[in-house]
Amino acid sequence: MKARSRAFILSLLVPLALQGQEIGLVRLGANRPVQGSAQLYGGYEAGGFHPAFAPSSQWKAGASAQGVRHGERTSFTGAFSFEQVEGKDMFTSMFLEPGYFPVDVLEFTPGDKARQTYRLNGGFLTEIADGFGAGVKTTYTAANYAKRKDIRHTTYGMSLRVEPTFSFFDESGGGAIAYVFQKRTESIDAEQVGSATDQSYYAFLDKGMRYGTYQVWDGDGIHLDEAGVGIFPVREYAHGFATTFNALGALSGGVEFLWKHGTVGEKGYDWFRYPGFLAKGHLERTWRRESVDHVLRFGIEIQSDQLKEAVLDKKTEGGVTTPVVYAYNAVSDRSWGFADLSYRIRFHEGALRMLQATLRGGAWTEKSYLMYPYEDKTDRYNGTATLSAAFAFGPIGLNVRVLSGTGTWKEQGLSGGTDTVESKPFRLQADWDRKMEYFSTTRLGGGLTLTYHLKAVKGLYLQAEGSWLHGIGIVLLPGAERGNTTIKIGYDF
Repeated sequence: MKARSRAFILSLLVPLALQGQEIGLVRLGANRPVQGSAQLYGGYEAGGFHPAFAPSSQWKAGASAQGVRHGERTSFTGAFSFEQVEGKDMFTSMFLEPGYFPVDVLEFTPGDKARQTYRLNGGFLTEIADGFGAGVKTTYTAANYAKRKDIRHTTYGMSLRVEPTFSFFDESGGGAIAYVFQKRTESIDAEQVGSATDQSYYAFLDKGMRYGTYQVWDGDGIHLDEAGVGIFPVREYAHGFATTFNALGALSGGVEFLWKHGTVGEKGYDWFRYPGFLAKGHLERTWRRESVDHVLRFGIEIQSDQLKEAVLDKKTEGGVTTPVVYAYNAVSDRSWGFADLSYRIRFHEGALRMLQATLRGGAWTEKSYLMYPYEDKTDRYNGTATLSAAFAFGPIGLNVRVLSGTGTWKEQGLSGGTDTVESKPFRLQADWDRKMEYFSTTRLGGGLTLTYHLKAVKGLYLQAEGSWLHGIGIVLLPGAERGNTTIKIGYDF
């Protein structure tokens, strides 16, 4: 494989992982057959300015490694990471990523939780003909999340993404297109241990906007411990495509679109279904002026899904009980989107190496029509601005950043009822109010990252990072401050 072709294919298609998070597209020199890095880190986070599902404080520790290897015509990439998190005084959501699925299950006994996350990425790219390449990328994540205080639970999660890719390139640039398959599952296994009766512990099944069912945790309306299933399982499948292009390194971009379909339940007990989609894209312009690199980037992302609840019955014939689904009623839907604009300047001389400004805005619309003829609607908006600068003083690197953000929301309120309707949909109002306060509160924050590259061992570095966030006008949340510190040791090769 020619050196220019190898570097170009990698610049288009090879994302690496750092601590389990994608850090961008790799742009490698043509004279390095192997490149990679490894890290060990630990950190502590505490403070009252956090959503209800987050811990009052938490410890974390982890390790990650990633690398790229070039052959004659084929390049390989791989990454692995592990993270352990121990959180204090946690309750509400039992899911690994609260808010990702259109349903949620909440419990109300504060206790400690432990979470383990494993991530494995890999892929290869090969030149199949002059100017044409093919390959595949795979990303796999597995996690477990456990609480050992009633009602105690263990949540298991898995995510798999596979992208077969075809690319084309020449001296003027090139592009790529990939088919995308994605699968994500989570299951909640809950139990109650001890002398207390089952009636002592309640749970809440959120069906959108904190409207839902509130009853004893093993009741039929919660689905945590229902006969025939025994767990609360969610499965989501997505199919779509992703494209990317690069023109002489000056203009690049990409588009991704996924159609999603999810179900809640198993063994014929599909209590919910939800279709949805994800669309995102970005455009980046790079240019150099007087030995200074400039990068202007715009990105946008839009998602939507609709939750439908089954009209389900159970029929018993010959001693065998079979679930029967007659129809699915829409009970809520939501759509949201983000847009960000950033401008970065890189300097090749002097202590100041980088300046970057980023603006990010988001909008959400949620609707609930759980119980006919009632309905409710909420519109939310927020925005953040971040400024960051990077400095280099010999073996010492320094990154400084400041941010500010604010939000607002407007709720229609429950409407559509009549005098003949005697009951209304139940809502967990207190938790909803805390969620809205955290979302809309004006906040100020900052961060500092200090990196020291050891001279005695080339590639070895030590890093310390701290960040702080302050919410203005807090009323319902436990506090107005949140701090985070992380210490890392790493090696680049």
